[in-house]
Amino acid sequence: MPLLPPCAPALVLLSLLALAPCDAQPARATSLEDLRQLENLINASGTETLVAEDCPRDHAGYYESDGQTIDRLVICRRQVDMGNVQAVWQVMAHEATHIMQSCSGSTAIPNAQMPRTYRELQTRAPEYARLIHSAYSRAEQRLESEAFWMELQSPALVLELFRRNCAAYLQGASPPRRQPLRLPPSPQRP
Repeated sequence: MPLLPPCAPALVLLSLLALAPCDAQPARATSLEDLRQLENLINASGTETLVAEDCPRDHAGYYESDGQTIDRLVICRRQVDMGNVQAVWQVMAHEATHIMQSCSGSTAIPNAQMPRTYRELQTRAPEYARLIHSAYSRAEQRLESEAFWMELQSPALVLELFRRNCAAYLQGASPPRRQPLRLPPSPQRP
């Protein structure tokens, strides 16, 4: 079941955006169209998108792949306000980063950019920087830093990085099945 209907009435879209909270949140989606574009790319890469009721406690979403039959991004309805574009974008951008990492077999962001990425996290989302260092092993910190950083970026950049990292899967070629990254589900945001 897709996350979003194929088309939403304009009045629903406008009322949803008008009700979105105006507090300083890292997510930067501007419309349901941003969500649709990201979901379409995720699905085109071979990953299923789902909304689930039963999720691990305190998890907003997760990416799960076994390299064989399971390849899905899950948003946890009980932890995410599905009527809030910003909240849904935040989880999708984060988990889409793990898909990008799976597509590349490594990281989604070049090594040379990581010092800037860490600085931006510390400046723009210090709660994320603290969470990364307290909740994840040293080996996981790099991958999670990329995912939390992605939440801070514009939809255009997230979509471009997804296209770049998952190009082989989006071009209709049949590359070898992505190998799963061994990551725990993302904890609920502070």
